[in-house]
Amino acid sequence: KTSQNNITERKRKTYFGMLIHSLKCSLFPILTALIALSLTISCLTQVISTPDGGGGGTCDAYGCEAESVYARFSENTDEWVMPNALFESNLEEVSNAILEIAYGNIPTWLDGTLYRVGPGLYELGNRRVNNMVDALSKVHRWSFGKNGEATFTSSFLKSSIYNRTRDSEELVAIRHLGQMHPPASKMEKLKIMFYDSLPDNNNIAAWELGKSGVTITAESHVYIDVDYRSLNFQKKYSAKSDNTGMFESEFLSASHFWRHPSSGDSINYKIVIPLDKGILSKNEGPAYHLYRYKENSEGDIDAKFVGRVPIENGDFRVVHTLGATENYIVLPRFSLFVDFNDPVDLGQNIKFSSSKPVFMDVVSLKDGSRKQFTFDAHESQHIFNSFERYNDNNELEIVVDYPTLDSVDNVPDKNIFELLNIETLTNPDYRYAEHWEAYTRFRIRRFILNMDTGAGRIYDYPQMWFPKNLQVEFPYINDAYRGLPYCFVYLQTWHHDTHNAMGIMKVDMCRETSIGWQEVNKFPVEPVFAARPDGTDEDDGIIMSPVLDSTNNSTSLYIWDAKNLEVLTILSTPITVPFTLHGVWINGV
Repeated sequence: KTSQNNITERKRKTYFGMLIHSLKCSLFPILTALIALSLTISCLTQVISTPDGGGGGTCDAYGCEAESVYARFSENTDEWVMPNALFESNLEEVSNAILEIAYGNIPTWLDGTLYRVGPGLYELGNRRVNNMVDALSKVHRWSFGKNGEATFTSSFLKSSIYNRTRDSEELVAIRHLGQMHPPASKMEKLKIMFYDSLPDNNNIAAWELGKSGVTITAESHVYIDVDYRSLNFQKKYSAKSDNTGMFESEFLSASHFWRHPSSGDSINYKIVIPLDKGILSKNEGPAYHLYRYKENSEGDIDAKFVGRVPIENGDFRVVHTLGATENYIVLPRFSLFVDFNDPVDLGQNIKFSSSKPVFMDVVSLKDGSRKQFTFDAHESQHIFNSFERYNDNNELEIVVDYPTLDSVDNVPDKNIFELLNIETLTNPDYRYAEHWEAYTRFRIRRFILNMDTGAGRIYDYPQMWFPKNLQVEFPYINDAYRGLPYCFVYLQTWHHDTHNAMGIMKVDMCRETSIGWQEVNKFPVEPVFAARPDGTDEDDGIIMSPVLDSTNNSTSLYIWDAKNLEVLTILSTPITVPFTLHGVWINGV
């Protein structure tokens, strides 16, 4: 707790800081512009930390609250130009282009590569798709060498679906979550169901599963590895499971792996369905099978079985991410479920129900034993972190942190993937507050699972940002703290009804404070953290993200100091990079 004297001193320093900030914004704009060459953060959105250096909060041109410890972002629609280029096809491919430094300097210690994946092609010939998760996949890499040089490569994922599209000069019919125009014919649906039984348009996330290349993933147990440097297609495969019998079918997996904190094993699940209802197979009913993924001596990936979570009464849930600690795997099942209606139009199968409780199953990595915790309905997709701790009664607790919808009372009864339809995202008159109100207000929630008593509880964090109607998502933490106690998480903020205004926010989960970065008409996506090799603090490093300038549709890679979100480097990218969903930093590649 801060003493009264400290508060008085803090206010004095804050008011002095506000005066300096006011002078900077009102008396010296021309000088500032010349010095910054129009590349520094504008006065309207400059990041200013509170005087005690602990947290901070963004201030606008008119100052900030003396005691503010929350990030503040723009609500002025008139300032923003729509970032439509984020949601359009880009056919250009680039190989090892040397990047020009537009501002600052590349940190001398930065050695590795940022990989990002997302939509690249929405239409070709007479067919198109209208949803970000349906567009053909494109992979991008920003690579940094010890010589201080940075290079950029961008390539379509040369999957079977992509190759057939290229050869036919028309987008082939695929399973889709949005809409496809024209819809698939009956013959095309049969082809999709049987010929494309293992679809390979992976466009969600990137991961280092083995050492043969970068693994590109989707909500599927089928993975594609691409070459670290060229991004050329390497192989398509499903990791061999050590417990799946010949009468069992593997179905679905999380787009996101989790890294075990000490072994480095990758953690994920597969839904396994016994085709013979357990007569000859090993299992009587469908279940989430949890695995450790390891590369064997031949370079293939093996999936070593850990345990199973039964799917009762056909209650299939969408599990986009999961967590792991040193001794446990956490499988979260939020209230988004699968109702099998259409084998091709997948968006018709995924629904939300406020009557479906949340299940969190904790499975022992040692013996596969399971303990289940039940909560009221919630909705979330991306985990912050999970870790073990002991409370004041010396009872073991598993802590799981998520950005969730603040309330699920008014979630609309329709295909939630319409949120990602590009007609909606590029329509300046569309109002998310009217059509998707529940998805405009988020809250960070901590699920606390007491392994000794079997009781679960939730801690609601305050909404540590202004305005409150922001989408706060796409989290990233220091990878070295996965599965361990941590404090810092980095997120993208998205204000849909302010012409899709986007920003970056750092949240201190321990002190319940935040700082933010935002510049008008600059649109960052998910921030990815890279740790300083000799750093000792959790936030000692940088975060990076491609940023679209909507005034000229150019893309630059921004590098920020992870401690204070100061812009360190801006690198001009030779092509426009559409919205990328997720990325990963790999050291030394």
